[in-house]
Amino acid sequence: MLVTSRNISFATVESIGALMDTGKEVTVGKDRTKELIHQVTVLERPLERFLFVPERRNDVFAQIAEALWVAAGRNDIEWLSRYLHRAAEFSQDGGRTWQGAYGPRLRRWSHAGIDQVAHVKRILSEDPASRRAVMSLFDPETDLTGTADIPCNNWLSWIVRDGRLHLAVAVRSNDVMWGFSGANAFEWSVLHEMLAHWLGVAVGSQTWIASSFHVYERHWSRAARITESFHRLTPYDFGVTRAEFRTSWDDLDRTLSSWFEAEAAMAADPDAPIPQGVAVTDPFLKACLHALRIRCGSASWGEDRLRKELAGLPHTDVAAAVWEHFSRDEPGRLAALKPGGLAEFFAAGATPGAPDQRFRQGIKRLHARKDRLYGAAWKRRGELVSVLPNVARKVDRLEVFLKDGIRAGDEAVLDTAIDLYVYATKYRLLLEEREEPSGLLPPDAASPFSDHDENFEGLVDGDGFEDGAVDPGPGIRNGVDLFERLWRSATDGASLVVIRDLSDQLRDAARRIVADAAYGKPAAVSAFSATEARYREEGERS
Repeated sequence: MLVTSRNISFATVESIGALMDTGKEVTVGKDRTKELIHQVTVLERPLERFLFVPERRNDVFAQIAEALWVAAGRNDIEWLSRYLHRAAEFSQDGGRTWQGAYGPRLRRWSHAGIDQVAHVKRILSEDPASRRAVMSLFDPETDLTGTADIPCNNWLSWIVRDGRLHLAVAVRSNDVMWGFSGANAFEWSVLHEMLAHWLGVAVGSQTWIASSFHVYERHWSRAARITESFHRLTPYDFGVTRAEFRTSWDDLDRTLSSWFEAEAAMAADPDAPIPQGVAVTDPFLKACLHALRIRCGSASWGEDRLRKELAGLPHTDVAAAVWEHFSRDEPGRLAALKPGGLAEFFAAGATPGAPDQRFRQGIKRLHARKDRLYGAAWKRRGELVSVLPNVARKVDRLEVFLKDGIRAGDEAVLDTAIDLYVYATKYRLLLEEREEPSGLLPPDAASPFSDHDENFEGLVDGDGFEDGAVDPGPGIRNGVDLFERLWRSATDGASLVVIRDLSDQLRDAARRIVADAAYGKPAAVSAFSATEARYREEGERS
């Protein structure tokens, strides 16, 4: 099975859904699992690396610690256990090291001590089209001895095409909870960003090929809660920027050494300022230090101090992950957030009610954008050939959603409902141009009425979207019935008074369907608003 997802948050939810829906039950050892064999998962934006799925309850501090521990080539348990408390459980030598740790295999392979990161960097620097940029993590000499501590991730293959560095990861055994979403996608995204930076190329996709992709029985009961908790939004939708890695290859080891020294001092005394040094000149490494400092200090700080420290974090994706962790069980802490993208993100995920003014602006932008793209094409061939068929397509699609049990997803239903509302409103403006105006618009309204954005926007401002219901079904059925009556009246040549009245009713029905489709679905509402805002920004830049 192939699952292509935007980022790790979407991939986690979509992969868990695929496992629970189509995975086969397999018992390995004493553990029951649901499994997909030879599963392929593609992350389109691997640098959107932080997990924002509420019921997943991810440990961002363990992710940061393990990723940098790997990058530094370490395998010692004592340090890692500070943030990953179960680390010693996977050690085969009494809790001193991980035999299967990726760090030494990447940075000091076998007896020759080969640095595979340096090797891949050299290959792709000398020949960007090379197909030989491979890192091996499975070592037959060590891993065929019967030990239980065997790497799950076995092979990393790097390829540059069209100025983008793509990564393929081969995995013998991939647990969707602790492996894929808990550690692996994060740590390889860090290495991915590092290599791309050193090569001077953009980061491409990540493709995961798992021989066994599975979820353990102990997590089955959580699976539904995890998928239902995801509101399909991440801070990246709200303009929250990524803390970028900016350390050169020549400075890597020295900078990581400085980072671990700073972390040790910070862990010993979280009240002291973070030590200065080369580690804090790198935005990503500095942000990670700030995150771990708050993690260490939270055990002794009072609530006021914790909120102050959280509020002082720069608004990056690292800060978003830290805020998510500390607000799970104490949402009141979010009151300390300063206005901006982070506050908007958390508000969107927490508000189950009606859409806000930003949503109304999105509808106006959608109309203006389509007007620029298509001009008068929507009405060029008249009411029966151009206008009403456009409305009919939206009504028919909503009817299909209704028959399918609204399985198309919140965003698809909402988007179609908004399109219907836009076309119904434009049609009503067109009708106002015929014979005597009915008083729909102010006396000084610009004419032709259907050609001017301000007339459309005035009607939108007069409409409310706050009276939505949980179930959009009744509203859709009413809209379908009204359109059938309107279509018959228009084709039978009914009077303008009748057509205008039915058009008013259809426009109000469309408004109600939008309200129903938006109610209690902050993810769909915010996704629509954010998309239209991006279109506007891109248009302004061009």
